[in-house]
Amino acid sequence: MCGVFGVATSRNRKLAIDTPLMQSMRDLLAHRGPDDAGLIHEGHIALAHRRLTLLDREGGAQPFRLARRGMPRVLLAWNGEIYNHLELRTELARDGCAFGTRSDTETLAVLLAMRGRAGLEKLRGMFAISAWFPDTERLLLARDSFGIVPLFHTRIKHSDGDEIAFASEPAPLLANPNFKVEPDWCSVASYLEMPRRTFGARTLYRGLSMIEPGRVHEFDLARDDLRETVTHFAPRTTCDDPIDEHDATWMVRESVTKSIELHMIADAPICTLLSGGIDSTVIASVARAHSKSLVTFAAGATTDAARPGSDLFMARRVASLLGSDHHEILVDRELFASRWDQLLRDGLMPLATPNEIAIALLGEHIAPHAKAALGGEGADELFGGYGAPLEATIAWTEADISRTPASATDFYRTAFGWSPRSLIPELFTEGVGSLINSQGHDPLGSLLHQHFSAARDLSSLASHLEVQRAVNLTNLLERLNLSLMRNGVEGRVPFADVAVLDVARRVGTSHLFGGVGNCAVTDICPQGGVATAAGTLVTKRVLRHAFADVLSPEIASRPKASFPLPFEQWIADASGWIDGPVSREVFSPAARVLVANQASQHWRLAWPMLNIARWLDTVFG
Repeated sequence: MCGVFGVATSRNRKLAIDTPLMQSMRDLLAHRGPDDAGLIHEGHIALAHRRLTLLDREGGAQPFRLARRGMPRVLLAWNGEIYNHLELRTELARDGCAFGTRSDTETLAVLLAMRGRAGLEKLRGMFAISAWFPDTERLLLARDSFGIVPLFHTRIKHSDGDEIAFASEPAPLLANPNFKVEPDWCSVASYLEMPRRTFGARTLYRGLSMIEPGRVHEFDLARDDLRETVTHFAPRTTCDDPIDEHDATWMVRESVTKSIELHMIADAPICTLLSGGIDSTVIASVARAHSKSLVTFAAGATTDAARPGSDLFMARRVASLLGSDHHEILVDRELFASRWDQLLRDGLMPLATPNEIAIALLGEHIAPHAKAALGGEGADELFGGYGAPLEATIAWTEADISRTPASATDFYRTAFGWSPRSLIPELFTEGVGSLINSQGHDPLGSLLHQHFSAARDLSSLASHLEVQRAVNLTNLLERLNLSLMRNGVEGRVPFADVAVLDVARRVGTSHLFGGVGNCAVTDICPQGGVATAAGTLVTKRVLRHAFADVLSPEIASRPKASFPLPFEQWIADASGWIDGPVSREVFSPAARVLVANQASQHWRLAWPMLNIARWLDTVFG
């Protein structure tokens, strides 16, 4: 994975920043691409790239210029991996296209030249793309449908015209001398309710947006107003026919195994993250079967190193069974605090969850051994892995109530939120609270309402899982990318794959249930399930069945641990952040006293408040 940065304006203007400044802004992404750097400046458009080389070192340099007779010209700078690029090459070769490299970068450039925006629907992979078509003066920005790879953008206004700027992370855009850096206070309020860096297109910076998953933004550089067109593409489900349990199990096994194999393709070493849970054990087991050697990494608290049942303990058991070269990263209270502060300062954004600290430390230790790491993000959202929220969702769908997008939005906020929405206004000073009220935006509510409005049936569990994929999974994928890439490690996620999603949709939510007392349920999950009108709920039931031969009973029956580090106890060490110079002007005295004195007891409130406090003092202090 790499770092992308670019600026564009209408063809009748010149960019306001010169090449040396562009280079320095590009190099703020050097941690994402330590192997190479490139920049092409064409007067009214510039594309820049920092490269992490995983495939075809010689042939994949970027920005990549495609200029061949009989083919539209393309200048491409992108970030990600296309796992089906060899299949696409075969298809394009039938149309007479020839290739001179082994790189998926060339495949993508030819695909865009020949198919245009429609070619994006053929991609199997993760990507954030910037592509300029000189013949038509179009600039295309696009992001994969899961939102695995981030791409921020903004429109900067000048007296003689606008500029479009974009980057893999905020830092280069915030460094633009013509961009006014301000908090988006409405997004800050939403963050306190549900910690995440983005709410659809909204970020915590006013005027700085995120390309949403599956969106394509096209700008007409031939026009002075840089007219923007936004379209959407999404993975297609191939069949809605009912599938019995045997076929469902076989299809899941086949699709997940194939996806893991594709995600292992690289010219550089690849490792796997291992927590000793179902998802990471499945990935590591398949990876081991297709590799002569396997390197695995686990992180956890020093106090958990010898505790039976902990992530470290169980990962060690799995690694021993697989014979992997296993590495453990031990995190103590002091290391947690220092890395938390460092990640805030380097990334210029609050953290979404405490797990990011452990993930970043994993990246730091992985970098000397591998350039990419396979992780299990996506399994919970595709196959139903969140027990308590699923139980609450089933109860809500079975209740005798009116189910509307508004009521579904309120339910989701209650089931997944960190702090009650009603409490949020009391956390701010009167001045900031008035500013939020005057703007009148609710980024979290708008995001949820948008997705619930698109749902076909709010009494269906399948519709709620779709919203979880669109809302929760995107947040987790952004977290993985930004955390691992601090040290130049690419996070690959075999479960967040279009073919696996297709199978999960075809299998349907019936895979979560079995008859009450059903032997298949109790054998796989000895702790039993939750009885509902549909039967007994067993999280990730079809995944457990599909890989029963690699999941020992102790792994299959492990309860899910969302936060393997005891951060609730540790965050009190950072409670002084709440009294920083900017945060004192933002948070109410009562809220600051509560966090300063009882951070551990009220960690759901303290975590987002301390992140925002430190972010405000770091960026705006």
